[in-house]
Amino acid sequence: MIERLPGDPGLFPQRVTLELTNRCNLNCTFCPRQYMEKERGFLDFGLASELIREMAEHAPVAVVPFFRGESLLHPQWYDILKLIQELHVGEIQFTTNASLLDQENRERVLDLDLSFISFSLDTVDPALYMSSRQGSDFDNVMGNVLEFLKLRDKRGVSTQVQVSAVETQLHKPGMDAFVAFWRDKVDRVRVYAEHSSDGHPGSIDEPLPQFDRRLACHKPFSDMVVYWNGQTACCNHDWTRQVNGSPLGDVSRAGIAGVWRGEAYARLRAAQRCGQLDGVSPCDGCDHWKMYYMDAGFLGRTYAKRG
Repeated sequence: MIERLPGDPGLFPQRVTLELTNRCNLNCTFCPRQYMEKERGFLDFGLASELIREMAEHAPVAVVPFFRGESLLHPQWYDILKLIQELHVGEIQFTTNASLLDQENRERVLDLDLSFISFSLDTVDPALYMSSRQGSDFDNVMGNVLEFLKLRDKRGVSTQVQVSAVETQLHKPGMDAFVAFWRDKVDRVRVYAEHSSDGHPGSIDEPLPQFDRRLACHKPFSDMVVYWNGQTACCNHDWTRQVNGSPLGDVSRAGIAGVWRGEAYARLRAAQRCGQLDGVSPCDGCDHWKMYYMDAGFLGRTYAKRG
């Protein structure tokens, strides 16, 4: 165990996740969306602009314009990401299922010259892909990603590309083939442990190191997640706060800094520091805090491009 206790949260989060939408065009069998609230919507562009300008005042702030849905569904996704770039907020960490990454969207993504983009793919088995990522088309998505890589290289864009997989029991037998196929084509392959399958956000159904006590998660000290409606979540595993949790605040009223420095966040951090998290959703059933005290510093596996 490595003692990596969280530091001072400061006056502003180091990373902000903006949920452009909680709508998704796929129905993945392993996705925790089934536990979410039923209301769906898009992040208002006016609110997004206000938040981006606030982040720019505290730059650098890493921005993740993705959570719980498919961001390319947002009618103004490009304008939002472009504003983040224009105001030099910080690194953009973008994720998509690539089903909507047609020629026009490939060009627009590359025009943004993002630092990083991740494609959620999971398998190179067409039948398994179609059964687990329902609503998508294997050949279309594979073609979209491969064409994106060709265009990136042709245009000399520096965007780092990751492909990722969730290692469910069904996907595990084919994971070596997945890594082998993509490792020479992209900058990084990421294999994530399946989470939340038991209904507890962030729980991991595989052996993890044992600890004699609950230690503080770093997320409430470094990260904020903004839902599409302006409500806030404590981390990227806080899928159900609007259903089960206590409100942390509304950035449309208090701004990011106001919520970050508010009483609700202070109470959550105090509970984390003393390890008293029984009944604190989603923290009480989550295992991801352990990664901060493991040698690797993360769960799952990564594979860098060879050569």
